[in-house]
Amino acid sequence: MIFLVIASALVFAAGGRQQGGPTGTNQPDTNEASFMWWGDDARNVATIQAVEAFHRAFPGKTITAIPSPFDGYRDRILIQLASGTAPDLICFSAEWMGDVGFAPNPVLLDLREVDSIIDFSDFSPTLLAGGAINGRLLGVATGISGWSFNYNLNALTEFSRRSGRPLPPAPGQRWTMDEFIEYATVFKQTMGPDYAMLSQGFDGLGHILVSMLSEIAGTFYINERAELQVTEQHLVELFRLFARFTEAGVLPAPNHQVEALGESTIGTVNVAAGRWVGWFSWTSNIPQNGITSNSEVGLMAFPVLGREEFDGLFVRPAQFWSIAQASRNHITAAQLLNFILNDARAIVPLDVHRAIPPTERGQRILADHGLLSGPTYESTAYLARIAASPFHPFLLPRELMDIMRNEYSRFITGGTTAEATARTVYTGWQSALVGIRRANGL
Repeated sequence: MIFLVIASALVFAAGGRQQGGPTGTNQPDTNEASFMWWGDDARNVATIQAVEAFHRAFPGKTITAIPSPFDGYRDRILIQLASGTAPDLICFSAEWMGDVGFAPNPVLLDLREVDSIIDFSDFSPTLLAGGAINGRLLGVATGISGWSFNYNLNALTEFSRRSGRPLPPAPGQRWTMDEFIEYATVFKQTMGPDYAMLSQGFDGLGHILVSMLSEIAGTFYINERAELQVTEQHLVELFRLFARFTEAGVLPAPNHQVEALGESTIGTVNVAAGRWVGWFSWTSNIPQNGITSNSEVGLMAFPVLGREEFDGLFVRPAQFWSIAQASRNHITAAQLLNFILNDARAIVPLDVHRAIPPTERGQRILADHGLLSGPTYESTAYLARIAASPFHPFLLPRELMDIMRNEYSRFITGGTTAEATARTVYTGWQSALVGIRRANGL
């Protein structure tokens, strides 16, 4: 008997089930549950294979699988959660937790209510805490990711051949920010004026800006209450550092940076040509970096700014698994979630389609099957060893990143000074955070 149901677009639009009341663990369970996620074809196939394995393990259970596109997912799921019509088990972005976590009556179930069903024992306390808001565990990581310095191995091997310089220090080795900048200077002098060490679109540049800002400040730039932990002077130092980056060839020429921030194709063209050779990117994006550059990917150590701690780095849940508060099928949903997190029959087909498994057990299972190796795993393991800052929902608020993008563009093209840019960014951030805290009841 086949229990897997692939929901139609109409079912997805309606939330996949009838509205239910608030969940309580004493409610009866129907032995059915709906399960929604987003992803590409490969992720969809892998997730459906995991659900089919669940059916074989629990033949009395019926799961309605709802693979979905990412476009529009956030707005739809927030509407469904608010109206009580969301699927039982859902994939939920780390960035959206602030939208629901601080409400007086959160629309996501506190997963501790079903911890007799879900085994959390193999999660690190720090990673598990990433899904906890106001004392409620509203989500558990689907996988782990974080920021990585990685590069086009073909291009830097050619630079090494021409210059006699070695490849950059590998993870676990050490180099200073001055050494990193000097390496980029020699790279640009050797390879030509159109070359740069880092390829930066808006997201990548935003990541490295806040990472370096946090390193300068000695603490992550924003805390879990959406409050700044940096000063205006820290921002001045940040913009001066990025002026050095641009002059040295760490970053492309100012006009090219602005084009890349506007999401033009200039970055893709230069990456494909091997001129922009590195990325400050999510570890889960490393395979795509290799594809776009037509090269194997190498990993470099993070340069240090005078201290050993890496305050600008954290281990990030790739996404969260969450159960809707209004679910009438929370027992089956919890059983499915436990199966996905802890059972080899689900872990193996899921592989690293949602980044590196979040538990040591999951990583060990993939390693035993020869599925966990290469730069994605190596960079994530390195990050887990060195990251000094905890994950929380307010890491990269879009409102703050938009302000940074606009003002950084003016600064890097000579339209304003580091001091004036810092003042504008700091004032704009403070104002935006007032609205964020108010929206989240903080």
